[in-house]
Amino acid sequence: MATIKVNVKWGKKKFDNLEINLEDPPVVFKAQLFTLSGVLPERQKIMVKGGMLKDDADWSTLGIKDGHTFMMMGSAEEDIPKAPVEKPVFVEDLSNEDLANMDVTGYPAGLTNLGNTCYMNATLQCLKAVPELHKALKHYPGRVKENDVNNNITVALRDLYNTLSNTNQAVPPLSFLQVLRVAFPQFAQKGDNGAPLQQDAEECWTQLLLTLSAKLPKIAAETNQSEENKQAASLTLTNSAIGQLFSGEIVSTLSNTESADEPKQVKSENFHKLACHITATTNFLIEGIKSSLEEHIQKKSEVLGRESDYLKSSKISKLPYYLTVQFVRFFWKTDTKVKAKIGKPVEFPFVLDLFETCSEELKQQLGPKRRQLLEIEDKKLESARKKPKDDKSTKKEEVKYTKKEVDLEKPIDPTKLNNDTGFYELIAVLTHKGRNADSGHYVGWVKEADDRWLKFDDDEVSIVNNEEIKKLSGKGGSDWHTAYMCLYKTRSYEEEITQQ
Repeated sequence: MATIKVNVKWGKKKFDNLEINLEDPPVVFKAQLFTLSGVLPERQKIMVKGGMLKDDADWSTLGIKDGHTFMMMGSAEEDIPKAPVEKPVFVEDLSNEDLANMDVTGYPAGLTNLGNTCYMNATLQCLKAVPELHKALKHYPGRVKENDVNNNITVALRDLYNTLSNTNQAVPPLSFLQVLRVAFPQFAQKGDNGAPLQQDAEECWTQLLLTLSAKLPKIAAETNQSEENKQAASLTLTNSAIGQLFSGEIVSTLSNTESADEPKQVKSENFHKLACHITATTNFLIEGIKSSLEEHIQKKSEVLGRESDYLKSSKISKLPYYLTVQFVRFFWKTDTKVKAKIGKPVEFPFVLDLFETCSEELKQQLGPKRRQLLEIEDKKLESARKKPKDDKSTKKEEVKYTKKEVDLEKPIDPTKLNNDTGFYELIAVLTHKGRNADSGHYVGWVKEADDRWLKFDDDEVSIVNNEEIKKLSGKGGSDWHTAYMCLYKTRSYEEEITQQ
């Protein structure tokens, strides 16, 4: 791989020893400059022989050598486009297909596919559904630094989310992709034809959260960002904002099934996702989760002096505020040397109850709030049965897409970032379409309101309803969008309980 190092002068600033891969188009180099200067690639004017550097120019024709100094012009300031005015649409006039394909302006921005980067785009759109994460990123200070990949990913994601929030046009995530590939070279792998290889979205999801956990301090009632970020080097998945939002705790008991005399081993460990194991009898998400909490392992027994079978039985002792569930759909096929896909349908609920997977101690803690909210739900159902149905033949309800604005300045009470009922509601689904992990296509689906979801298919964004989300269970086979990751948020009944 042919590379050279160059310098760039931008006003009074100079960036030295920037590396250019001559096999990549100049737009990748512009993405690198964006992370350093804040000047969007389309605003950059870089002088070369014959005029300005074009995104798709051939480096070999420009005669650029090691030590070359470019002159760049361009402003880091950015105009925020205004959403165009929409025409009202009435729900009674729309079929489900019309609703899914409505050409409504003002949708949130999609992300451009930069060559098999749908795995990354879907991951970023699903995680953006967590406003507390977006806020933590917004308040993260600093710029890109040399040899600090955790910082660079955090900065790049902060800038990308800010850009997405201020435009309705598709955004090419060039800078983020570049720093991601520097931090994790596996995402830069190319095939024999030189094109980027498809990657695993779950791996991207996991690596991203681990990286952010090293930089984003815990959310506090009165956060002194400058002081807390001085401690960033000691942050981990459990004591960072990521741990606060996504981590739970499991208590595991390891017992030897072949020796009743051997003492049981009890151990607590943190988790940032639950697995849904899929067997021939798995039909529902909760079944797969329960299966993953009971597993047999082989290890040497000190009592028996040989390899023995052990049962590892786990219970949740602390619930996360946001729950990530991975459908274990991929397995390694030795004959074809690919990650094959388990296409069996597994239904997932819009409201998930994890009470039965919790430890007895945690069940006791959840009991009071659960009883209150179940009483409230019963009253709601009774009221709904008695309430007369609206006559929709004469009444029309105006339905217009309105971008959901998240108040990133609103204080977050960290004491409420917990689950005290065991109930969760589905807010995002990441799907895979195809027969193995090394190919196919990933899409993100994010809840906006009751019976309204946004489908993020790279740069194409559209509205779908609950019925379309139900189809993601896998009943359409491997050649249809199938749930791979589900993101659940703690279902809050605090206001309803207070009003009773």
